[in-house]
Amino acid sequence: MSMLEKLDDWFVGRVSFPLTNFLLNRKEILSNYRQLVQSEWYSQEQLRDLQIEKVKSALRHANRFCPFYTARFKEIGLVPDDIRTLEDIKQIPPLSRQDVINHCADMVDVRCRPYLDAAAQSKRSPGQPIPWGRFRRQKLIKNTSSGSTGAPVIFYDDGSVTAVSWAFELRLRHWYGIEPGAREARMARISVDYMPNDLQIWTRKRLWHQLMLPGVNLADKEYAFCLQKLREFRPRVLWGFTSALAGLADYIRRTGQDASSCSPELAIGWAAPVYEHEEKALKEVFHCAVTNIYGAREVGHVAAWCPHHSWHINQEHMLVESNCNPRDGEMGEIIVTPLDTSPMPFIRYRLGDLGRPAPSRCGCGRTLQVIEDFLGRTGEIFVTKDGRMIPPNFWCRFFMVDGQSQFVERFQVIYRRPDYISIRIVKRQGYSERTEEDMKRILRKNFSPDVCFEFEYVSRIDPQISGKYQMVVNEVKTQPAGELHGCSAR
Repeated sequence: MSMLEKLDDWFVGRVSFPLTNFLLNRKEILSNYRQLVQSEWYSQEQLRDLQIEKVKSALRHANRFCPFYTARFKEIGLVPDDIRTLEDIKQIPPLSRQDVINHCADMVDVRCRPYLDAAAQSKRSPGQPIPWGRFRRQKLIKNTSSGSTGAPVIFYDDGSVTAVSWAFELRLRHWYGIEPGAREARMARISVDYMPNDLQIWTRKRLWHQLMLPGVNLADKEYAFCLQKLREFRPRVLWGFTSALAGLADYIRRTGQDASSCSPELAIGWAAPVYEHEEKALKEVFHCAVTNIYGAREVGHVAAWCPHHSWHINQEHMLVESNCNPRDGEMGEIIVTPLDTSPMPFIRYRLGDLGRPAPSRCGCGRTLQVIEDFLGRTGEIFVTKDGRMIPPNFWCRFFMVDGQSQFVERFQVIYRRPDYISIRIVKRQGYSERTEEDMKRILRKNFSPDVCFEFEYVSRIDPQISGKYQMVVNEVKTQPAGELHGCSAR
């Protein structure tokens, strides 16, 4: 890298990126980042002290300004100042997605209520910031979740959640030796037909060093477009929906394209787990490190892989719980409380994933808590009659056994009944009856004899509206997986 390029990166990372985001009311990104690279080495006692102070502040704010929480705290007889330890927050009932859907307006800070209608009726894309928002009285932005759980959630922010998430991303890149201002290509929630206008693209490329690329509804034509843009831009970081990144890597490998001229140093998967076969493909094609961010649009980035592949929690700004007792070594549903005040607080929000927070024993030396036994969404876990849980990762490993991935373009598993599983497959050249028989043989080893499997061959499997591919569809109406293990929500 030339001295001029280094100066350009420094200017973008230290001046134009934080300044323009400040004008969009996304404040303190750089100062938060600088603090995060120090606090990740704090003792757990220091981190918990920081968390308890932030919890108290967040609860006072919610109780005073958000009618939903005022009523909820009154109903359970809770006074925020009574919270002495992090365990005390468990007196508050968990917040479900349906709670947010039913009580959205009452969850919003009353001081922002005069602007709620304008935000709700805005023609801007979900999450798109308000120009010069720092200097406007109306700072409220409408956003939505992906709807991957079947229930899209509408929520409101003023830029504060995005600002903290930006700081987390800067820290994550720092873990891999990449400093603020480095060039980054982002395969985002846009399609080729709905790309941002030229001014937005130019602004992000020049002032943020971000190349915006389509990340949904991608076919070979779109992958070819993305690859050409990557060759021209030469980013050090490739960020995007996991399915988009994996699809791009698969396209490059299938078509024998040369990616050496655009190989990034780091690929960051978002909005879905990076499974073993996807990580392998990304490493083989781009010859780079691979990491993964876990979170939700409603609350921001919750955790991320360090270079040792531990899921480190962003503990300075997030309180992560599980609705099981961690001393029992069990896992339960992950519950998250963002610790910074915002126009619409999410206190003890149920994310719908299984795992448990635990002290770090990671080789990287960072003291931040980790998520262990991270199995994924509760609705994507199949519980057998003998009580075993089959997580989504089982199917990734299954399709990698004996090199079967070379014959399968894409797959989707549908749990029809407790004893009936349908597997949809888009075949590649070379798929044969022998391939199906090999898969059936492996399945019989892992499932009880009463489970039947149906193979359905299709020409394509469409993504969800969010752009993500749903690997597992669970149509079985059973108890939540957490309750099967004595982990019912408190």
